[in-house]
Amino acid sequence: MSAAVAIPERVERRARWVLDTLGATDLRLGDDLPFRPEAWEQVERGELPQKDELAAAFFHLARIEEIGAPRDRHGRFSAASSCLDPLDPPLERLRQELGLPARWYGSARFAVALTHDVDVPWRWTRIGVRGAAARLKGDVLARRPGPALHEARGLARVPLHKLRGSDPNWRFAEIVAEERAHGGRSTFFVMAGHGHRADGAAPEVYDRLRPKLVETLVEAGAEVGLHGSYLSAEDLDRLARERAMLAQLEGPLVGHRYHYLRVDPHRNLVPLVGIGFHYDTSLGFPDALGFRAGIAHPFRPWDMERDRPADLVEVPLAVMDATLAEDRYEGLSAAAAKPRVLALLDWAAEHGGGFSILWHPERFDAASARGWDRLYFEVIDAVRERGGVCVTARELGATAADWLGVPTA
Repeated sequence: MSAAVAIPERVERRARWVLDTLGATDLRLGDDLPFRPEAWEQVERGELPQKDELAAAFFHLARIEEIGAPRDRHGRFSAASSCLDPLDPPLERLRQELGLPARWYGSARFAVALTHDVDVPWRWTRIGVRGAAARLKGDVLARRPGPALHEARGLARVPLHKLRGSDPNWRFAEIVAEERAHGGRSTFFVMAGHGHRADGAAPEVYDRLRPKLVETLVEAGAEVGLHGSYLSAEDLDRLARERAMLAQLEGPLVGHRYHYLRVDPHRNLVPLVGIGFHYDTSLGFPDALGFRAGIAHPFRPWDMERDRPADLVEVPLAVMDATLAEDRYEGLSAAAAKPRVLALLDWAAEHGGGFSILWHPERFDAASARGWDRLYFEVIDAVRERGGVCVTARELGATAADWLGVPTA
């Protein structure tokens, strides 16, 4: 009989992380699961193993395919470049094959963190009006009657908003109240820096409104997190300054999401711990629904430099309104998008899950939302009808931190 092949400590550590993430704390590589050296050697070469599901799970969860991979003009890794099907997460298939139950969230089989990125708190600035007028002209010249009518209706209401001192984007208290009426709680990610044109065209307006914005959200009972600016994805010192500035208004901040989803798991995710964040929820595809890391539950990202799990909880981002609505992605109407989102919730009701959805606050003005406001609250109702629960990202992250064994201060 040949001697058993020794398992390298490095492989043992990586396999242990995957199994612990799935809740398989009693299973061991080499005893309960076969050790195939060639599969782990493929991982080291940046290749997806085809005949070892545990090694493949590490490949997906540690985001090995993103190392040196092509990125879009915003520096983002897209679903079009990925080898996995984000709506068929391989780690959840492995969980089933190992006979492991899905994580539960209290009495709920799945949990959805409701989140909003506050990119433009006030629409009708002078720059905003000029931008809408330019879009209207472009839509008319391009013979796009639907978008042209949408812009025209919005501009027609500008005088009324100015008379009232209101704005279609400033609906934060109303959003929170309506969420509560539907049985949900949410997180708003607020910006604290503008260093790039992608951060917005009127930073002075955001700076003036930020204290009132945070006060409004806190009084309404919502969680406030930091929406790291466009350039902060490349400059962690900038991100730390943004966090410190926003913390002066809100108090200790534990949650984060990068603007434009400019997250790189191997560059700007693990360092969030040192800045003071407990969780992040940036890891989603800008161009597709589903699960970018191949898992439908929160997890601890892999620290490639230290070769160990990071002391951070990553809450997967599974649904973003812009992915569904904007022409550069899927360009769907709210009615056409609804079955897509409900299908994902059906999957979660059957298989379990804990993930976030993102709806931007500018989609809640009934006069201009084109049904996206209604769809959002229909989604909340659908979660509850399927036995799920809608919570803040902080609540979901804290629940996951407990069973993932993330050290707490």
